[in-house]
Amino acid sequence: MQNTVNFDNKIIYTRYADKIFDKRFNSPNILRRYVHRTQYFSIVKQIQPHEVVIDIGCGEGVLSCLLAQKGIKVVGVDISEPNIKAAKELAIRMGVSDKVDFFIGDAENVPFPDNSFDVALSCHVLEHLPDFKKGLREVYRLTKNKAIVALPTVFNLCSIIQVGHGCYFNKTPRSLLALFIGLFKLIVNLNKEGVNEGYAGNPNLIHIFRYPWIMKRQLLEVGFKIEHFEASSLCLPFFSTLLPLGILLDKFKNKPILRNFGYGSIAVLSKK
Repeated sequence: MQNTVNFDNKIIYTRYADKIFDKRFNSPNILRRYVHRTQYFSIVKQIQPHEVVIDIGCGEGVLSCLLAQKGIKVVGVDISEPNIKAAKELAIRMGVSDKVDFFIGDAENVPFPDNSFDVALSCHVLEHLPDFKKGLREVYRLTKNKAIVALPTVFNLCSIIQVGHGCYFNKTPRSLLALFIGLFKLIVNLNKEGVNEGYAGNPNLIHIFRYPWIMKRQLLEVGFKIEHFEASSLCLPFFSTLLPLGILLDKFKNKPILRNFGYGSIAVLSKK
């Protein structure tokens, strides 16, 4: 059974400003900051300096600019005008405006020809689209061969807390309750794509934490071959004092079994 996004909700994203750089990448909370930086840097290491990349749903350009710092030529596309404005400003601040171009564009209808890029990248974007499969087909269409898709997945304890509407990076009574609520949702939604969290405090905005096997199946269905699959992070919730253990676990986040327990999953793909 597939959850779908109301097409009217897409209008919300045209005006939505992510603030990812401040609230996640540079979060004052060490655990939150680590989780998101680990995800970004895991993607960056999969791309070579000679490759030309399209970042589909680039938000305010954090990942695009990190790639550009590596010397990679990047085109970033996002439906949000505030995000694109912020992305251009970030590129100037990070000294990479000559390596990255940003455009307003719809991830379901990206205005570039087939096979335009060495790498098509989509990081935690497709789950927001009215038509997930259409967005995934755009990723397939735009790349010559290589793609990277990162999605939220549900088996990590931090993910479970989040779908239970708690905060994984701060221990509160609500977060402890959210762990049990999230576990319940994980079980009762096993016949679906995953567990819907909602997004930005809006329950009407579908934001699905997928089951890893569903993510893999959907990637294969569109025509991709999975070359590499790993957890974005095997992070542990609540306690920053446990972060060294999380860092140790992340050394094994691409190993069988463990790679399915990430706070998000990263797939490196090729066309069959």
